[in-house]
Amino acid sequence: MATGIIAEYNPFHEGHAHQIAAVKKFCGSEVVAVMSGSFTQRGAPTILDKWTRARLAVAGGVDLVLELPFVSAVRSAQDFARGGIRLLESLGVVNTLAFGAELADLSALRRAAAVFDEKSFANNLRGLMASGTSYAAAVTKILAAVTGLDENRLRQPNTILAIEYLCALPETISPLVLERVGAAYDDSTLREKFSSASAIRAAVREPQPPWAKISAQVDAVTLTALQKERSAGLVDENFLLRPILARLLTSRADELIKIFGMTEGLEYRLLNAAASKTFDELIKTLTGRRYTESRIRRLLLYFLLDVTAEEIAELDAATCARVLAFNERGRALLKKISVPVVTKVTKHLNRRDLCERRRPLEPYQKILLRDVTATNLRRILFEPPRPPLEDFTTPPVFVK
Repeated sequence: MATGIIAEYNPFHEGHAHQIAAVKKFCGSEVVAVMSGSFTQRGAPTILDKWTRARLAVAGGVDLVLELPFVSAVRSAQDFARGGIRLLESLGVVNTLAFGAELADLSALRRAAAVFDEKSFANNLRGLMASGTSYAAAVTKILAAVTGLDENRLRQPNTILAIEYLCALPETISPLVLERVGAAYDDSTLREKFSSASAIRAAVREPQPPWAKISAQVDAVTLTALQKERSAGLVDENFLLRPILARLLTSRADELIKIFGMTEGLEYRLLNAAASKTFDELIKTLTGRRYTESRIRRLLLYFLLDVTAEEIAELDAATCARVLAFNERGRALLKKISVPVVTKVTKHLNRRDLCERRRPLEPYQKILLRDVTATNLRRILFEPPRPPLEDFTTPPVFVK
Protein backbone atom coordinates (compact mmCIF):
# COMPACT_ATOMS: atom_id res chain seq x y z
CA MET A 1 0.00 0.00 0.00
CA ALA A 2 1.11 3.56 -0.72
CA THR A 3 1.16 6.89 1.12
CA GLY A 4 -0.80 9.75 -0.38
CA ILE A 5 0.05 13.45 -0.43
CA ILE A 6 -2.20 16.31 -1.59
CA ALA A 7 -0.02 19.08 -2.99
CA GLU A 8 0.51 21.97 -5.39
CA TYR A 9 4.32 21.92 -5.80
CA ASN A 10 4.28 25.50 -7.03
CA PRO A 11 7.21 24.99 -7.40
CA PHE A 12 8.72 21.85 -5.87
CA HIS A 13 11.31 22.89 -3.24
CA GLU A 14 13.48 21.59 -0.41
CA GLY A 15 10.61 21.64 2.07
CA HIS A 16 8.68 19.25 -0.15
CA ALA A 17 11.74 17.00 -0.54
CA HIS A 18 12.13 16.99 3.26
CA GLN A 19 8.49 15.90 3.66
CA ILE A 20 8.83 13.09 1.12
CA ALA A 21 12.02 11.82 2.77
CA ALA A 22 10.21 11.76 6.13
CA VAL A 23 7.28 9.86 4.61
CA LYS A 24 9.59 7.21 3.17
CA LYS A 25 11.43 6.96 6.49
CA PHE A 26 8.25 6.46 8.53
CA CYS A 27 6.19 4.47 6.02
CA GLY A 28 8.71 2.87 3.67
CA SER A 29 6.09 2.88 0.94
CA GLU A 30 5.54 4.36 -2.50
CA VAL A 31 4.31 7.94 -2.56
CA VAL A 32 1.30 9.02 -4.62
CA ALA A 33 0.72 12.75 -4.96
CA VAL A 34 -2.49 14.31 -6.20
CA MET A 35 -1.49 17.74 -7.45
CA SER A 36 -3.34 20.85 -8.58
CA GLY A 37 -3.25 21.34 -12.33
CA SER A 38 -3.12 24.76 -13.98
CA PHE A 39 -4.45 26.89 -11.10
CA THR A 40 -3.89 26.75 -7.36
CA GLN A 41 -6.34 26.38 -4.50
CA ARG A 42 -6.24 30.17 -4.05
CA GLY A 43 -7.18 30.77 -7.69
CA ALA A 44 -3.79 31.82 -9.10
CA PRO A 45 -2.12 30.38 -12.23
CA THR A 46 0.81 28.09 -11.42
CA ILE A 47 4.33 29.32 -12.18
CA LEU A 48 5.14 26.15 -14.16
CA ASP A 49 2.79 23.93 -16.18
CA LYS A 50 1.41 20.81 -14.56
CA TRP A 51 3.56 18.31 -16.49
CA THR A 52 6.77 20.10 -15.55
CA ARG A 53 5.74 20.35 -11.90
CA ALA A 54 4.79 16.67 -11.87
CA ARG A 55 8.11 15.67 -13.45
CA LEU A 56 10.02 17.69 -10.86
CA ALA A 57 8.04 16.05 -8.05
CA VAL A 58 8.92 12.57 -9.31
CA ALA A 59 12.56 13.61 -9.66
CA GLY A 60 12.28 14.75 -6.02
CA GLY A 61 11.00 11.44 -4.66
CA VAL A 62 7.32 11.06 -5.52
CA ASP A 63 6.51 7.84 -7.39
CA LEU A 64 3.24 8.79 -9.07
CA VAL A 65 1.60 12.17 -9.67
CA LEU A 66 -2.09 12.41 -10.54
CA GLU A 67 -3.90 15.64 -11.37
CA LEU A 68 -6.25 16.95 -8.72
CA PRO A 69 -9.13 18.05 -10.97
CA PHE A 70 -9.87 21.75 -11.36
CA VAL A 71 -13.32 21.23 -9.79
CA SER A 72 -11.58 20.14 -6.56
CA ALA A 73 -8.28 22.01 -6.77
CA VAL A 74 -9.71 25.53 -7.09
CA ARG A 75 -11.99 25.35 -4.06
CA SER A 76 -12.16 26.27 -0.40
CA ALA A 77 -9.83 24.44 2.00
CA GLN A 78 -12.70 22.15 2.98
CA ASP A 79 -13.54 21.10 -0.57
CA PHE A 80 -9.87 20.97 -1.62
CA ALA A 81 -9.26 18.47 1.19
CA ARG A 82 -12.37 16.44 0.42
CA GLY A 83 -11.59 16.28 -3.29
CA GLY A 84 -8.02 15.17 -2.75
CA ILE A 85 -8.97 12.50 -0.23
CA ARG A 86 -11.84 11.27 -2.40
CA LEU A 87 -9.42 10.75 -5.29
CA LEU A 88 -6.81 9.01 -3.13
CA GLU A 89 -9.43 6.73 -1.56
CA SER A 90 -10.83 5.76 -4.97
CA LEU A 91 -7.45 4.45 -6.10
CA GLY A 92 -7.59 1.49 -3.73
CA VAL A 93 -3.82 1.56 -3.11
CA VAL A 94 -3.46 4.28 -0.45
CA ASN A 95 -3.68 3.55 3.27
CA THR A 96 -1.92 6.63 4.70
CA LEU A 97 -2.32 10.37 4.12
CA ALA A 98 0.78 12.42 4.96
CA PHE A 99 0.48 16.17 5.47
CA GLY A 100 2.42 18.96 7.12
CA ALA A 101 1.06 21.43 9.64
CA GLU A 102 2.38 24.27 11.73
CA LEU A 103 0.57 22.61 14.64
CA ALA A 104 1.86 19.03 14.30
CA ASP A 105 -0.04 17.63 17.28
CA LEU A 106 -2.40 14.93 16.01
CA SER A 107 -4.49 14.77 19.19
CA ALA A 108 -4.96 18.55 19.19
CA LEU A 109 -5.86 18.54 15.51
CA ARG A 110 -8.38 15.76 16.13
CA ARG A 111 -9.97 17.78 18.95
CA ALA A 112 -10.36 20.66 16.52
CA ALA A 113 -11.77 18.40 13.79
CA ALA A 114 -14.35 16.98 16.22
CA VAL A 115 -15.80 20.48 16.74
CA PHE A 116 -17.28 20.38 13.23
CA ASP A 117 -19.58 17.55 14.34
CA GLU A 118 -20.97 19.41 17.35
CA LYS A 119 -24.54 20.67 17.04
CA SER A 120 -23.60 24.19 18.10
CA PHE A 121 -20.97 24.58 15.40
CA ALA A 122 -23.35 25.35 12.51
CA ASN A 123 -25.29 27.91 14.56
CA ASN A 124 -22.16 29.67 15.75
CA LEU A 125 -20.79 29.70 12.21
CA ARG A 126 -23.96 31.22 10.77
CA GLY A 127 -23.98 33.88 13.47
CA LEU A 128 -20.40 34.97 12.85
CA MET A 129 -20.81 34.99 9.07
CA ALA A 130 -24.03 37.00 9.37
CA SER A 131 -22.03 39.66 11.19
CA GLY A 132 -19.65 39.93 8.22
CA THR A 133 -16.91 37.48 9.26
CA SER A 134 -15.42 35.35 6.48
CA TYR A 135 -15.87 31.57 6.63
CA ALA A 136 -12.20 30.89 7.42
CA ALA A 137 -12.04 33.52 10.16
CA ALA A 138 -15.31 32.32 11.68
CA VAL A 139 -14.17 28.69 11.78
CA THR A 140 -10.88 29.70 13.42
CA LYS A 141 -12.67 31.69 16.14
CA ILE A 142 -15.02 28.80 16.92
CA LEU A 143 -12.23 26.21 17.03
CA ALA A 144 -10.09 28.38 19.31
CA ALA A 145 -13.01 29.03 21.69
CA VAL A 146 -13.98 25.34 21.97
CA THR A 147 -10.54 23.71 22.06
CA GLY A 148 -8.53 26.38 23.86
CA LEU A 149 -5.90 26.22 21.12
CA ASP A 150 -4.09 29.38 20.08
CA GLU A 151 -6.08 31.21 17.39
CA ASN A 152 -2.94 32.40 15.59
CA ARG A 153 -1.70 28.82 15.22
CA LEU A 154 -5.10 27.58 14.12
CA ARG A 155 -5.36 30.13 11.33
CA GLN A 156 -2.11 28.99 9.69
CA PRO A 157 -2.95 27.65 6.18
CA ASN A 158 -1.46 24.18 6.61
CA THR A 159 -3.04 23.71 10.03
CA ILE A 160 -6.43 24.64 8.59
CA LEU A 161 -5.91 22.08 5.82
CA ALA A 162 -4.77 19.47 8.33
CA ILE A 163 -8.02 19.85 10.28
CA GLU A 164 -10.03 19.59 7.06
CA TYR A 165 -8.10 16.43 6.10
CA LEU A 166 -8.98 14.82 9.43
CA CYS A 167 -12.64 15.77 8.99
CA ALA A 168 -12.74 14.11 5.55
CA LEU A 169 -10.47 11.13 6.19
CA PRO A 170 -12.17 7.70 5.90
CA GLU A 171 -11.38 4.85 8.30
CA THR A 172 -9.41 3.07 5.57
CA ILE A 173 -6.74 5.82 5.47
CA SER A 174 -4.58 6.72 8.48
CA PRO A 175 -3.16 10.22 9.04
CA LEU A 176 0.55 10.97 9.28
CA VAL A 177 1.07 14.55 10.43
CA LEU A 178 4.52 16.05 10.00
CA GLU A 179 5.70 19.34 11.45
CA ARG A 180 6.01 21.95 8.73
CA VAL A 181 9.60 23.19 8.63
CA GLY A 182 10.93 26.52 7.45
CA ALA A 183 9.17 29.75 6.54
CA ALA A 184 5.44 30.40 6.77
CA TYR A 185 3.26 29.54 3.77
CA ASP A 186 2.90 33.18 2.68
CA ASP A 187 6.38 34.39 3.70
CA SER A 188 7.69 36.32 0.69
CA THR A 189 11.34 36.54 1.82
CA LEU A 190 14.00 34.01 0.81
CA ARG A 191 15.54 32.32 3.85
CA GLU A 192 18.78 30.38 4.21
CA LYS A 193 16.86 27.10 4.32
CA PHE A 194 13.31 25.93 3.58
CA SER A 195 11.87 29.11 2.10
CA SER A 196 8.22 29.12 1.13
CA ALA A 197 7.02 28.54 -2.43
CA SER A 198 5.63 32.11 -2.31
CA ALA A 199 9.13 33.49 -1.64
CA ILE A 200 10.65 31.43 -4.44
CA ARG A 201 8.03 32.61 -6.93
CA ALA A 202 8.55 36.23 -5.85
CA ALA A 203 12.31 35.87 -6.29
CA VAL A 204 11.93 34.40 -9.79
CA ARG A 205 9.81 37.43 -10.75
CA GLU A 206 12.40 39.98 -9.62
CA PRO A 207 14.00 42.08 -12.42
CA GLN A 208 17.28 40.30 -11.70
CA PRO A 209 16.38 36.98 -10.04
CA PRO A 210 18.87 35.97 -7.30
CA TRP A 211 19.52 32.56 -8.82
CA ALA A 212 22.29 31.72 -6.34
CA LYS A 213 19.87 32.18 -3.42
CA ILE A 214 17.08 30.36 -5.26
CA SER A 215 19.42 27.42 -5.92
CA ALA A 216 19.68 26.89 -2.16
CA GLN A 217 15.90 26.33 -2.01
CA VAL A 218 15.33 23.98 -4.96
CA ASP A 219 17.15 21.08 -6.57
CA ALA A 220 19.12 21.42 -9.79
CA VAL A 221 16.36 20.21 -12.13
CA THR A 222 13.80 22.60 -10.61
CA LEU A 223 16.27 25.48 -10.83
CA THR A 224 16.82 24.75 -14.53
CA ALA A 225 13.06 24.61 -15.14
CA LEU A 226 12.52 27.95 -13.41
CA GLN A 227 15.37 29.60 -15.32
CA LYS A 228 14.00 28.27 -18.60
CA GLU A 229 10.49 29.51 -17.79
CA ARG A 230 11.78 32.93 -16.76
CA SER A 231 13.70 33.19 -20.04
CA ALA A 232 10.62 32.23 -22.08
CA GLY A 233 8.32 34.57 -20.13
CA LEU A 234 6.36 33.97 -16.92
CA VAL A 235 2.64 33.50 -16.61
CA ASP A 236 0.88 36.82 -15.85
CA GLU A 237 -2.56 36.80 -14.24
CA ASN A 238 -3.07 40.44 -15.26
CA PHE A 239 -4.05 39.08 -18.68
CA LEU A 240 -7.23 37.76 -17.02
CA LEU A 241 -8.64 41.29 -16.80
CA ARG A 242 -9.75 41.78 -20.40
CA PRO A 243 -11.60 38.47 -20.85
CA ILE A 244 -13.33 39.11 -17.52
CA LEU A 245 -14.41 42.61 -18.55
CA ALA A 246 -15.45 41.39 -22.00
CA ARG A 247 -17.69 38.75 -20.46
CA LEU A 248 -19.16 41.24 -17.98
CA LEU A 249 -20.28 43.44 -20.90
CA THR A 250 -22.73 40.74 -21.99
CA SER A 251 -23.70 39.33 -18.57
CA ARG A 252 -26.86 39.86 -16.56
CA ALA A 253 -27.35 39.38 -12.85
CA ASP A 254 -29.93 36.61 -13.33
CA GLU A 255 -27.35 34.69 -15.39
CA LEU A 256 -24.49 35.24 -12.96
CA ILE A 257 -26.32 33.69 -10.01
CA LYS A 258 -25.97 30.29 -11.73
CA ILE A 259 -22.18 30.48 -11.39
CA PHE A 260 -20.74 28.40 -8.57
CA GLY A 261 -19.95 30.56 -5.54
CA MET A 262 -21.99 33.52 -6.80
CA THR A 263 -23.99 34.02 -3.60
CA GLU A 264 -24.94 36.80 -1.20
CA GLY A 265 -25.31 39.40 -3.95
CA LEU A 266 -21.83 38.90 -5.37
CA GLU A 267 -23.30 39.05 -8.88
CA TYR A 268 -24.10 42.76 -8.39
CA ARG A 269 -20.76 43.40 -6.77
CA LEU A 270 -19.05 41.85 -9.79
CA LEU A 271 -21.08 43.83 -12.32
CA ASN A 272 -20.32 47.05 -10.46
CA ALA A 273 -16.59 46.24 -10.59
CA ALA A 274 -16.55 46.30 -14.40
CA ALA A 275 -14.96 49.77 -14.35
CA SER A 276 -11.72 48.38 -12.88
CA LYS A 277 -8.61 49.36 -14.84
CA THR A 278 -6.26 46.63 -13.59
CA PHE A 279 -6.64 43.08 -12.35
CA ASP A 280 -5.38 44.09 -8.90
CA GLU A 281 -7.96 46.87 -8.76
CA LEU A 282 -10.68 44.39 -9.70
CA ILE A 283 -9.60 42.04 -6.90
CA LYS A 284 -9.44 44.85 -4.33
CA THR A 285 -12.85 46.19 -5.38
CA LEU A 286 -14.47 42.80 -4.85
CA THR A 287 -12.59 41.80 -1.70
CA GLY A 288 -14.06 42.71 1.65
CA ARG A 289 -14.30 41.59 5.24
CA ARG A 290 -16.64 38.81 4.21
CA TYR A 291 -15.09 38.00 0.84
CA THR A 292 -11.45 36.94 1.02
CA GLU A 293 -9.08 37.53 -1.87
CA SER A 294 -8.78 33.78 -2.45
CA ARG A 295 -12.55 33.39 -2.69
CA ILE A 296 -12.75 36.23 -5.21
CA ARG A 297 -9.93 34.82 -7.34
CA ARG A 298 -11.66 31.44 -7.46
CA LEU A 299 -15.00 33.07 -8.27
CA LEU A 300 -13.49 34.93 -11.23
CA LEU A 301 -12.18 31.65 -12.65
CA TYR A 302 -15.59 30.02 -12.26
CA PHE A 303 -17.10 33.04 -14.00
CA LEU A 304 -14.64 32.92 -16.91
CA LEU A 305 -15.04 29.18 -17.40
CA ASP A 306 -18.82 29.21 -16.79
CA VAL A 307 -18.63 26.70 -13.93
CA THR A 308 -22.15 26.41 -12.53
CA ALA A 309 -23.36 25.32 -9.12
CA GLU A 310 -25.38 22.58 -10.82
CA GLU A 311 -22.25 21.22 -12.51
CA ILE A 312 -20.23 21.21 -9.28
CA ALA A 313 -23.02 19.32 -7.50
CA GLU A 314 -22.82 16.63 -10.18
CA LEU A 315 -19.03 16.37 -10.37
CA ASP A 316 -18.31 16.44 -6.64
CA ALA A 317 -19.23 12.76 -6.44
CA ALA A 318 -17.03 11.72 -9.40
CA THR A 319 -13.33 10.94 -9.61
CA CYS A 320 -10.79 10.90 -12.41
CA ALA A 321 -7.28 9.39 -12.14
CA ARG A 322 -5.40 11.54 -14.66
CA VAL A 323 -1.71 10.56 -14.77
CA LEU A 324 0.83 13.39 -15.10
CA ALA A 325 4.15 11.72 -14.20
CA PHE A 326 5.53 8.49 -12.74
CA ASN A 327 8.62 6.31 -12.27
CA GLU A 328 9.04 2.52 -12.27
CA ARG A 329 7.44 2.18 -8.82
CA GLY A 330 4.62 4.43 -9.97
CA ARG A 331 4.13 2.30 -13.06
CA ALA A 332 3.65 -0.76 -10.83
CA LEU A 333 1.10 1.15 -8.74
CA LEU A 334 -0.88 2.10 -11.85
CA LYS A 335 -1.55 -1.59 -12.50
CA LYS A 336 -3.21 -1.90 -9.08
CA ILE A 337 -5.45 1.16 -9.20
CA SER A 338 -9.13 0.23 -9.02
CA VAL A 339 -10.58 3.15 -11.02
CA PRO A 340 -10.15 3.97 -14.73
CA VAL A 341 -6.75 5.52 -15.35
CA VAL A 342 -6.44 8.34 -17.89
CA THR A 343 -3.06 8.44 -19.61
CA LYS A 344 -4.24 9.64 -23.01
CA VAL A 345 -6.97 12.27 -23.07
CA THR A 346 -7.93 11.53 -26.68
CA LYS A 347 -9.23 8.12 -25.59
CA HIS A 348 -11.81 9.85 -23.42
CA LEU A 349 -12.42 13.24 -25.08
CA ASN A 350 -11.93 14.83 -28.46
CA ARG A 351 -11.45 18.42 -29.41
CA ARG A 352 -15.01 18.82 -30.65
CA ASP A 353 -16.21 18.18 -27.08
CA LEU A 354 -14.75 21.58 -26.17
CA CYS A 355 -17.14 23.50 -28.39
CA GLU A 356 -20.07 21.14 -29.04
CA ARG A 357 -22.61 19.39 -26.85
CA ARG A 358 -23.16 16.71 -29.46
CA ARG A 359 -22.96 13.73 -27.14
CA PRO A 360 -23.62 13.02 -23.45
CA LEU A 361 -20.46 12.85 -21.35
CA GLU A 362 -19.82 10.73 -18.29
CA PRO A 363 -19.03 12.71 -15.10
CA TYR A 364 -15.35 11.80 -15.27
CA GLN A 365 -15.24 13.09 -18.87
CA LYS A 366 -16.76 16.38 -17.72
CA ILE A 367 -14.03 16.59 -15.08
CA LEU A 368 -11.42 16.08 -17.80
CA LEU A 369 -13.10 18.72 -19.94
CA ARG A 370 -12.81 21.25 -17.11
CA ASP A 371 -9.12 20.43 -16.71
CA VAL A 372 -8.54 20.97 -20.43
CA THR A 373 -10.30 24.35 -20.44
CA ALA A 374 -8.38 25.44 -17.33
CA THR A 375 -5.11 24.53 -19.05
CA ASN A 376 -6.16 26.48 -22.12
CA LEU A 377 -7.03 29.50 -19.98
CA ARG A 378 -3.59 29.45 -18.38
CA ARG A 379 -1.98 29.26 -21.83
CA ILE A 380 -3.34 32.70 -22.80
CA LEU A 381 -1.79 34.35 -19.74
CA PHE A 382 1.52 34.80 -21.56
CA GLU A 383 2.86 37.34 -24.02
CA PRO A 384 2.47 36.11 -26.68
CA PRO A 385 -0.17 33.48 -25.80
CA ARG A 386 1.07 29.91 -25.99
CA PRO A 387 -0.51 27.27 -28.26
CA PRO A 388 -3.72 25.74 -26.85
CA LEU A 389 -4.95 22.13 -26.64
CA GLU A 390 -1.79 20.82 -24.95
CA ASP A 391 -3.81 18.28 -22.97
CA PHE A 392 -4.57 16.41 -26.17
CA THR A 393 -0.95 16.11 -27.25
CA THR A 394 1.13 15.82 -24.05
CA PRO A 395 1.56 12.33 -22.58
CA PRO A 396 2.40 11.57 -18.96
CA VAL A 397 6.08 12.01 -18.14
CA PHE A 398 8.06 8.86 -17.31
CA VAL A 399 11.04 9.64 -15.09
CA LYS A 400 13.75 6.98 -15.14
